[in-house]
Order: sequence, then C-alpha cells, then structure tokens
Amino acid sequence: MTTAAPENRPRDGAARASFWEDAHSGKDVDSVSWWQSVPGLSLDLVDRTGVGRDEGVIDVGAGWSTLTDHLVQRGHTDVTAVDLSRTALDTVRARLGDAGRDVALEVADVLDLHMGRTYAVWHDRAVFHFLTEPDERDDYRASLDRHVRPGGWVVVATFGPDGPTTCSGLPIVRYTHEALAAEFPGYELVATTGDDHETPWGTIQQFTAVLLRCA
Repeated sequence: MTTAAPENRPRDGAARASFWEDAHSGKDVDSVSWWQSVPGLSLDLVDRTGVGRDEGVIDVGAGWSTLTDHLVQRGHTDVTAVDLSRTALDTVRARLGDAGRDVALEVADVLDLHMGRTYAVWHDRAVFHFLTEPDERDDYRASLDRHVRPGGWVVVATFGPDGPTTCSGLPIVRYTHEALAAEFPGYELVATTGDDHETPWGTIQQFTAVLLRCA
C-alpha cells in the first residue's frame, strides 16, 4: 500500500459533496480521466459472481459510469447507483431514459450510507483509494457491512502500485492485490485482477481489483 502525500482535501460529507459536484459540473462526460464507454473490468467481475438478474447490485461512487447502463442492457432489474454529485446522476438518468425507469439513483455519501436494505453485489471502482485516513476506511467498511447480504459479493478497484499518486487533484492510496484484500477482514478473497485504463488523453492508469465474498 502506497499513500500519496497529504494535501488539502475535503474531510467531511458536505465538503466531499461540494468537491465532487464541482468535479462533474460544466464538463463533458468523456473529458474526465475515469471515463469508460465500456467498463470491461467491472462487468467481468460482476459476471464472475454469477448472481441472478433480479438480485440487487449497488455501484457506489458511480458518477457518470456506464456500468448501470450495461447492467440494464444485460437484463439486471435491481440496480442502484450512488454518488455525491447530483449533476452526475442527473446525467445518468437522462442517458438511461425509459430503459432506466427502475434504476435507483441516490445522492448519498458512501461513508455514511443507509439504504435500508442489502445487496447481492457491492461495486466500487475508484472510491476506496481516495480514503487516505484510517477513520474514513472504517466508515466505508461500516457502510459496506450494512449493505452486503450474507453470501454477497464485493468488487473493489483502486489504483495499483504503479498507478497515479493523485486523482482529480486529491491524494490517493495505491494498493497491491494483497494489501487491498487485507483491508476487508472477514471477507473471502475469491479473485484478483487488474486493468491498464487508458484515459481520454491517452495516458495509462494501472488498476488493481479484487473480488471478495461475504461469509
């Protein structure tokens, strides 16, 4: 695990919401470093779970991600996307159109998430690596534990050991597969994988990803 040097960064829910709203406002969806038209790594890991199309999938820190679109296209009927940016989720709602009428899009903070239900799959691409403080990771794990059903699956992807040290001007934590899995005691490590993500301007970002299962 490699942590970038501390910088000025949002440290409470209101500040995080303001930061990510600004990050999505006034930009084209394909002009941000994390944009993927097809989230292949995420789709592959969701497929590996083998969950039914009627079982709940939650994507935390969804932003403009097209994962929701692809899950709906594949016939998933219980999909929830969570993000701090209403602008991002409004864009997803408009993009989904009638096909997404049953998709739940929730403006909420994953560090204090209370959806009132559990899910078969928890998916996170690039939220966890922003959590540079131990108390933030504790809050994340508490939210995770509340929302993953027994026997449920967890997909987490972060920058890998050779990935960037910052994202969107914020410090991040880079993880090996072993270090990332160790952040989730009580969850079984089922698979490890990764991806070299090409940004819209042609740079490469190394991602580490793990598939975990709840006891």
